[in-house]
Amino acid sequence: MNKSTKSKLFVLTALVMVSLILTACGNKEPEMDIDAQKTAFAQTAAVQATMTAEAVPTETPTPELTPTPTMTATAEETTAEITATVSATVSVTDPTATVSINGVDEAAWRANDPPDNTVFSPGESFTVTWTIENTGTSTWTTGYYISFLSGDQMGAEDEIYLPYSVPPGTNVQISVDFVAPEATGTKQSDWVLKNANGETFYFFFIILEVK
Repeated sequence: MNKSTKSKLFVLTALVMVSLILTACGNKEPEMDIDAQKTAFAQTAAVQATMTAEAVPTETPTPELTPTPTMTATAEETTAEITATVSATVSVTDPTATVSINGVDEAAWRANDPPDNTVFSPGESFTVTWTIENTGTSTWTTGYYISFLSGDQMGAEDEIYLPYSVPPGTNVQISVDFVAPEATGTKQSDWVLKNANGETFYFFFIILEVK
């Protein structure tokens, strides 16, 4: 109910009430004007009907919902093919065998004179002779040699060449001159056998005592 409608109803009701009060307060009992009362009540009813109609809310149509399109994402399956190639080469070298131009260089110890653990005096000169067999397929020429590797050199030369050629299956005797050191104790002298290309293919040594 709006403000204007309320004002109209209030005025009309007030007029009807004033009319009734004046009629009741008169000295002479007035005759009831039935038509006037009907008119007043009719007007009051009309105003109330108008107010009721205005008070009823108007139905607002509900808006139709428009369906929202659904987006469908299609994932393409991707297959990644990885090919790994691993190539491993293992090379095993026999420390006592070397391939030379003439064949395979191999050797084996047979003896040494004096034997290991022989006792020498400090400063004493002596000669050690090794007997080594050619167990390979190549012929050792006079270009083959022995070379000092490590330990106590005791005055020996760095390199000593073979005195003669050594065919496969035969022995060679290699002699080295030493001088016992002044310091006493156990001494070891390490040597290697090399071919004409300087390639090492055999290791040997001597152990002695200086007292």
